[in-house]
Amino acid sequence: MTDMSDRVQLEMAEARVLLHSYFAAKRTYGKPQADKFLAAQLVKLEKLYGKSLDVRIKQYMRHVKDTETFYEE
Repeated sequence: MTDMSDRVQLEMAEARVLLHSYFAAKRTYGKPQADKFLAAQLVKLEKLYGKSLDVRIKQYMRHVKDTETFYEE
């Protein structure tokens, strides 16, 4: 991630929180419920960060999962 504007940093932070919460929900409630949780959170955040947030956040979530920390699925 070379472009680290304020918006990118905020969205990356949201992605980190959502990634951790998604895996915790997946372990506790199963994948279908975790998917519903993630979708609901993305709808809320889209009002704050604008259209296409879901695509950007999912991209950041993949980046965080692959490069920053070990997350158990």
